[in-house]
Formats: sequence, structure tokens, C-alpha cells
Amino acid sequence: MSAVDKLAEALRGNGLTEGGVRAMARAAVRPDDMRRRLADPAELRVQGGTLLIAETRLWSATVVPHPANPREYGHRQYALGAAGTQRPLLIEPRSAPYGTAELEMRAETPSRVAQRLEDAKSRLVRDNPLAQDIAVEGVLQPLTVVPLTAVHENGHPDCALLIAADGSSRISAVHELLGYEPSRIAYEWGADDRKLRGEISRWVRLVRKQGWPGLTEDERCKVRTLSVPARVVIGFRPNAQAGQAFHTAVRNFIGLTHIRPPRPYGPAVENEAKADAVLDSLAESGRSTMAHITEAEKHWFSGTISPEDVEAAGLSGELDIRAGEIVRSLLGGGVRTTRRVNEGIRSLTAKQRPKREERVDVAVELILRPVRTGLSDDVKFVRPRRAVLQRAYRLPEIEDLSADVQWEGAGADGRALKELRDAALAEADQGLGDSGRLGPAQTELAVKAAYHMAMAEPMALQREVFGGGEDEDDRVAATVLRAMLSRRRGILQAYEVVRAGRAGEDLREVDEGGNPLVTAEGRPRILTDALVRHTYSGGPVPLEDSRVGGKAASVSWACVRESVDRLRRDVDGMAGVPVEEGGPSFVAQEGWDPTQVKEVREALDRVSRRIAGWADRAEERAETVAAES
Repeated sequence: MSAVDKLAEALRGNGLTEGGVRAMARAAVRPDDMRRRLADPAELRVQGGTLLIAETRLWSATVVPHPANPREYGHRQYALGAAGTQRPLLIEPRSAPYGTAELEMRAETPSRVAQRLEDAKSRLVRDNPLAQDIAVEGVLQPLTVVPLTAVHENGHPDCALLIAADGSSRISAVHELLGYEPSRIAYEWGADDRKLRGEISRWVRLVRKQGWPGLTEDERCKVRTLSVPARVVIGFRPNAQAGQAFHTAVRNFIGLTHIRPPRPYGPAVENEAKADAVLDSLAESGRSTMAHITEAEKHWFSGTISPEDVEAAGLSGELDIRAGEIVRSLLGGGVRTTRRVNEGIRSLTAKQRPKREERVDVAVELILRPVRTGLSDDVKFVRPRRAVLQRAYRLPEIEDLSADVQWEGAGADGRALKELRDAALAEADQGLGDSGRLGPAQTELAVKAAYHMAMAEPMALQREVFGGGEDEDDRVAATVLRAMLSRRRGILQAYEVVRAGRAGEDLREVDEGGNPLVTAEGRPRILTDALVRHTYSGGPVPLEDSRVGGKAASVSWACVRESVDRLRRDVDGMAGVPVEEGGPSFVAQEGWDPTQVKEVREALDRVSRRIAGWADRAEERAETVAAES
């Protein structure tokens, strides 16, 4: 409390009102640190003047969202449109009449302010949910905090608040994690220092008593968010020519941050940045974990190594082998790899659970680095190939690729590729692929063939067709690859694709024996996306003459799996339809007609029961065979 009193005295020297002084002094996690920063405040230029700020940490229980947050503009109600004599819920904050760097807001009663704070939090949590991401690392970027005094027209004492001029979504997410109500922060803890200190002390005591290892994950999430980094506005220096008021400068700052922010990097650049962070994570060894890739592999994957140095390091110069190793290292290896890759993504985005699609996009961006060199402006070349590889490498079987099994490494010759082909043929003969899951050799060959099919001109593998007719093949690239690598002819085709791609030759279609097909004029048939999709349709009629027995049934089962995958994608697509541009999910907010949902669920239930019976029959057969043997 002595440090708080000294900070309050220093704040009074800055000309702040007593309410602003008290709100800031009690909010500082380190009052002594904030007091030192008052002597040399940082400057933040905005249109109309310069904000003077002190960067420090504040207790989360002392900061509330902006009660008139601009994110809600589209949902506000105004007096002019209100019926009868209904008054607006709240008016915009204005500059305090004392000439200080403070805001003032007038309201009828404390309940109006309290309700407005709760409404702001509720909408921000719903429209911009950040709680799960913030729970991982806490708030990383500082909030811009401004003192505001709520003046009540019914004579109730004024209420001094600290509001997030920038960062209302983040502080609302923090309050959601901690179970805080902004109205309680403003009118209960704001009026009683003992209650505020009691709330903070109970967490401090818990950490001291149990230690960090003794806390549950939920408790750790809350401890991480007990305080937030902040840029506290302690002064304002207007431009002499502009003569703008403080509240205008704050509004200009919010506009620069949200309405006219810097131009976004774009997905490709963002994935590039994530890729470097992921490689750093994979190349680092922890106290209990070994590095996932070597330093040489890190430079190989990042593309920051010359072809001569690649050979000297004992790595492969074939770009499809590099693509395969990137895919294996970033997407294969199961949960352990996923955790390491997610750590790298979180270091830039603070996302708690990055999706698999995001990891795939990062891997593809690394794969494209040497391809893009010299083609930076050739969007027509790079963009469709990026899209195809992003879809192709979402093949679920890739997750099962082991980092320890490497068919082709440094100095690999044609024999290694043939061995990979033969292993894939053996897996196909065992029914792998038809069962809905490719084997590891089939998967690795699919990864390498997909690279060359995407890079070819014309492209031998393209993205699915949207909005086409009933005859259009709208299968995603991963599904086409599975259908292709499930057939002996498709495996021989994939082998030929990789061989020709490495030799710089055109990709040609092959027959059942792997021999190049020719046109009526005697020219080789160039492989195209249309030919691939037609030949490996994934339909119930296989290339081989299999109409009865287990082989034919396994092909039909592959169709069932494909239908289930498509249903899952369609459900995800419907869940992703927003209420409005940039808004939350329509069905998550509005739901869907119960009668229609019931009809679909009953149909799915009937199908589920039917195929469950097949599993039961298989188990009975297996038990009978075991008993007889």
C-alpha cells in the first residue's frame, strides 16, 4: 500500500483527477515500476496529437471493456429512432471538463452503466471469442487503457473506471475465463479496495500453497490472466494547429487500429511466418524432448540452403523427396509431432488448438518456397498449385507416416523409388485403400506423385469443382489420390509420374501394366486432371474385373467411407456459414428446424445400426474361426 500511495502522489503531479489517480494507482501490479515510467512516458502519435503512455501491467480485476465499444456500432439503438420518450441507453464518452487525459460519460443511473458494461462484454465474447487462445499464454499484446469517469444524473457518486480503448475483446475474454462481471469490477471492487485485494490475494495464496505443478490446468489458465500488459494513457499533447479534444484523439486511435488498420499480410505471408516459427520449434530440444529435425534439415526445409550445400549435407536434391520429408516431419508422427508444430504456430498466434488444416497450409508454404523463387509475380502459376497441395496433403493417412521409416533419403537412386512402388503394390494386394485407408508406402507415393501432378503443365491434379453440374467430379484432391493409389494401375501411374517429374519429362498416362498409352496418332497421352478423375472414379466398378466377393465389397466400402467424409465436410461447411459477414455461425446462434434435423438423424441412425450389424457378424465369424482352430 505504501507503493500504491507513492504512485498516487506521482499521478497527481500529472494533473489527473482524484478518481483517475485512485483507479490507476490501485490497478498497477508493480506500482513502483509504473511510477518510474511516469518520469519518461512513451509517446504514441495519433491524428490530432500525441498520447503519453506508461507501459506496465494491470490487474485484470481493474479494467473493463469500453462501454461504447465501436465494434457494436451496427447494433446500437439511438434516441431518434426510439418510441415515445425513450432515452438512449448510453451516450458517447467525451473529454473530461478538467483538461486532463481522461474521459467522462453521463448516464441516468449506475444500473444503466452496469448493464451497458455487461452487454458490451457479452457481445464481444460472442462475436470475437478469444478465451481459449488467451488461456494458453495469457494476453500477449498490451491493451491501451484510458481513465473514464461515469457521472450519474440521479446524484449517485461518480464512478472512476479504467477502460480498454483498444483491447476490449481481450479483456472481455479474460473476464470470461476468470468469471468476472464488469459491473462488479466497476461498482463493487471499484468502491472497496479490500474486496479487490481479497480477490487478487486468494489466487496468490493458492499459487504459493500448491506451487505451479500442483495447480489444475483450469487454475493455471486463470492465473495466467490475473494481470494484463497495458499502455496506460497518462497525458495528452494536442497539435497546436488541430486543437482536437482528448476524446477525439482516442477515437482516432481506435479508428487507426480497427477501421483503417495496416494492410493484412495475407494468408500466404502469414503461413510463411508461421512456417519459420514451426521450424524453430521442431529444431529445438527441450529438457525432456529431443530435437525433431536437425539443423541441416531445418535449413533444407526453409529453403535457405544452396543446392551445393544440400548435397554436401547428405540431403536429397529432389524437390518431391523434400516435399515428402516436410510432410512427414510436420504432419506425420502422430500427437507428438502435432504438439511441436502447434507450439510454433502458437508462438505467433496464441491459438490454443491450431487446426490440422493450418498445419497443412504451413507445410505447403515451405514446399513452395523453391518453386516460387523467381515467380513471385506469377500468381496464375502459384495460386492454383498452392490450393491443390493444401487439399491433397489433408489426406488423413499422412498423420500415420513414421519419422523413422524413410524409403528415399539422401543419394537415393531409382532402385529406392522402385522399392517404394513394389511396397505400395503389395499393400494394394492386401486390400489397403479399398478399406478406406492407404498403407504407408501407398501414402508416401501419393505425397510425391501429388507434388509432380500439381507442378505439371497442364496440371494433372486440380482442386474440386464448385457449383458444377451433376456430372462434374467434385471430389477433393485427397479423395482422388486415395482412389488412385488403391488400384495397381494407379500405383504404377504414380510411379511413372514421380519418375517423369524428376527427369523433367511430360507426365504421361499408363495402362494396366504401367506402359505409356498413345493416341490414335501415335503420340503419348499427356496426363490431365480429367483423365485421372475419369480413370480413378472411386465408383463401385473397379478397374479390375471384380464384381463379386470381398474385392468388390471392399471397393463399395471405399465409396461408403467417401460418402461419410463428404457428409462430415458438408456439416462443417454448414456450421461455417456466418449470420453476417465476419459474424458467428448461423446454426450455432439460430439453430435449425427440429423436424428436418430429426429426419436426417433417423436416416443416419438406420444406416449406423445396419453397418454395426456387419461389425457384429465379422466378430462372430472371427470367434468361430478362433474356436475351431
